[in-house]
Amino acid sequence: MVKALNRIQKNILFMAFSSILLFSCSSKNSSINIDLSNLPKPKPVKINEKVDKNIVNEDNQFLVKDLVPFSPREKLLSKFKVGKKNPFSEGETKVNQFSTDFKLTGFLNTDIKKYVFVSYLGKEGAISEDSIGGLNTNLLPNGAKVKNIDTKKRQLKISFDNEDFIFEF
Repeated sequence: MVKALNRIQKNILFMAFSSILLFSCSSKNSSINIDLSNLPKPKPVKINEKVDKNIVNEDNQFLVKDLVPFSPREKLLSKFKVGKKNPFSEGETKVNQFSTDFKLTGFLNTDIKKYVFVSYLGKEGAISEDSIGGLNTNLLPNGAKVKNIDTKKRQLKISFDNEDFIFEF
């Protein structure tokens, strides 16, 4: 009895799907007819008429003679610093801003190395005696080098642009 019901259900499903396929494949007569005969035809444009017009007239010549010429390129470029050593760096740091942007916050002395905790341009971290700015740390300006860390005197000596800076805690 169960097999007979399964066979009936299969037959009903087959008829439903086949009827859907037959009706969906039938062609519909849905053509749209548009009358384009009343539209105006475009006028032909002569290219020679556009080219023959004189673009520069006397009014423009009057304004051109009042213009100030540009300064030479070398004179303009000498006013600005062009290029960087590291194209991904945030910017070059000036010597007078180094001491105001750099803060010494603490010391750490281990058996292997001496470390100094610093903050520079909003970044905080530790540097050691082998730290070089722009090379292996971003906590120093580019080219700045740690010369000496004295934990007893609580001093940090940094060389930057041929000058030695001493920071005390």
